[in-house]
Amino acid sequence: MTDLVVLIGHHIGYSASPAMHSAAFAALGIDARYELCDVAADALSGAVAALRGPGSLGANVTQPHKLAVCELVDELAPEVERLGAANTIVLDGRRLVAHNTDLPALVEELAALGSFVSAVVLGAGGASRAVQAALADAGTSVEVVDRTRWASLPDLLGHAGLLVNATPIGTGSDESPIRADLLRTDLAVLDLVYRPSPSRLVRDARAVGATARDGSGVLLRQAAASFALWTGQPAPIEVMRDALRRELGVSAGA
Repeated sequence: MTDLVVLIGHHIGYSASPAMHSAAFAALGIDARYELCDVAADALSGAVAALRGPGSLGANVTQPHKLAVCELVDELAPEVERLGAANTIVLDGRRLVAHNTDLPALVEELAALGSFVSAVVLGAGGASRAVQAALADAGTSVEVVDRTRWASLPDLLGHAGLLVNATPIGTGSDESPIRADLLRTDLAVLDLVYRPSPSRLVRDARAVGATARDGSGVLLRQAAASFALWTGQPAPIEVMRDALRRELGVSAGA
């Protein structure tokens, strides 16, 4: 029987995860497939229950379900207890265990950008929680900006050394979550959006001479960690990187 991993989310047709994981399964000779499972909030419990079926290895979880899924599993790994958000579910015997591989991926990606005294994080969902934790662990002061605080961005950005976009704004479009005139050379940018790669926000930041990275690096790192949890084997990360670049284009920063 071919094993199955699914990505649980809503409006996720843009996802590059199937390309990465399919390539990784093939490279290691694992008889498994990775499929999208697009479900609205009222269908989430059924989608999670289906993970207990024969041949299931587990799932990835993306927006908007990273928080709600924590109430539907049997066990939360320590990092999920801390964040209240999960992006990976592993079927361990008959128990569903929730993990968060976003956090270690973000720690690595943020370290590649440098160290910062203060940061502004756009969004307050599951991805934002992982960003906030990674920054807090690095000793960075964080201002979280949701829709109710958008008008305060000009002032907040004027005092920040890092901007992180943890919203879906810009996915599959040429839209940026902020005006280009708010960017500056000494404001580093991490945009978790990875399609298009680079995003409009990243292009705007680079145009003013800022250091900027798109979300493809985070996507790759969290995917590799999830793969290891499902299979018990180290992920073939270069295979996954190549698959991601083919999917997104050679400009992808993974």
